[in-house]
Amino acid sequence: MDKMADFFRLLKLYIKYIRDNHFSASRPIISRLTRSGIRVINFRGKRRFVEKLKNEWKEFLKGVSLFPEHCKGRGIVICAGGIRYLTCAWVNIKLLRKHGCKLPIEVWYTTGELTDEVIDALSALDVTCKNVKDYTDRKVSGFALKPFAICNSAFIEVLFLDADNNATVDPTFLFESNEYQAYGALFWPDFWKTDKMNPIWKIIESDAYHEYEQESGQLLINKEKCWKELNLCLYFNLDDRYAKLLYGDKDTFKFAWSALRSRYFMIKTPVGFCGFSDTANKIYSWGMSMVQHDFEGNIIFVHRNLFKWDITSDDETAWRSIKRFKVDAKEKRFYFIDVDVREKNPFHAFDIAGDIEIVDFKELLGDFEMGCLQILKELRCTEFYKRFLLYSYFSTFSPGFLHRRSN
Repeated sequence: MDKMADFFRLLKLYIKYIRDNHFSASRPIISRLTRSGIRVINFRGKRRFVEKLKNEWKEFLKGVSLFPEHCKGRGIVICAGGIRYLTCAWVNIKLLRKHGCKLPIEVWYTTGELTDEVIDALSALDVTCKNVKDYTDRKVSGFALKPFAICNSAFIEVLFLDADNNATVDPTFLFESNEYQAYGALFWPDFWKTDKMNPIWKIIESDAYHEYEQESGQLLINKEKCWKELNLCLYFNLDDRYAKLLYGDKDTFKFAWSALRSRYFMIKTPVGFCGFSDTANKIYSWGMSMVQHDFEGNIIFVHRNLFKWDITSDDETAWRSIKRFKVDAKEKRFYFIDVDVREKNPFHAFDIAGDIEIVDFKELLGDFEMGCLQILKELRCTEFYKRFLLYSYFSTFSPGFLHRRSN
């Protein structure tokens, strides 16, 4: 009887621990997007769970080191490794140089993701490649790589760009903008808002759920001004519990700033789609790229989220129209469409409706896409890229390839 009583006592304590400190063991965390533009999860969070996370991040901040003195000047930071993101980063960087951007660039990667030959090719474009393993013994990958690279970059002021984010002009002028100078942090909006019932609001003690989520394909940050905020952002990304509440790395920046009651400037022009719709052939690609704007509403970034450059044919154009909400839109609707491109292979396409405008891509940006395709074609003709393609294939599909190569 004593053993049975002990068993049930321990079982009750375990169930209480699960309820107070963890996510439901029986219900997975599900994230869904509503037609009203709210990102909802099915987890609400017990009071003790919220208090635990809140106390832990506040305690973490007490140990944040001083801003490193070795950081200097301004630069661009990109995370890229493997054939997919190296291809995207190459188009990205060549575009920047073509626009006349002279800022130094760092490309961050992890061991095995780039070869010495690729690193040499990038260095010819005034790019410094940095291996995460040279900066920490801790496993840092995925979404956490972005704030880690920003924190550990050699620059004081950083323009971070996703590898697949293509600038339409030289973005250097952003550093001189009044908005960035005043706030030290410039962010761009996403389509969604975070549900007010999400535990993150209580964890960071904020009720700003009326604001749009953040799209982090581009970030402009003065690290010296925002050192604690950046470290808190990295902390959120290294803790798997926050990954259940948020959607990737993107809002960890905004929520870190909000937790510390720090100011940032969010671009006012709504994000838009860039793609095309061919209903006759059941092809629907509005959501393949995102377009972001400058302070005047001009398109400055085309973020190729889905249809990345590594799978694009040399002459394959896809940026035909831009679809976005009007700046003063009153009605905004969001929905998904089932698309059956090939029989038995349907997928969900995201679309918007309401007070929208559709504009011709070429009318706004001319031959921008053709310029990107020309860069892609030239890259594929280089010997180093052909060898890197083989390297990436073998390192992915041949167990022990990297180990044999290093020996």
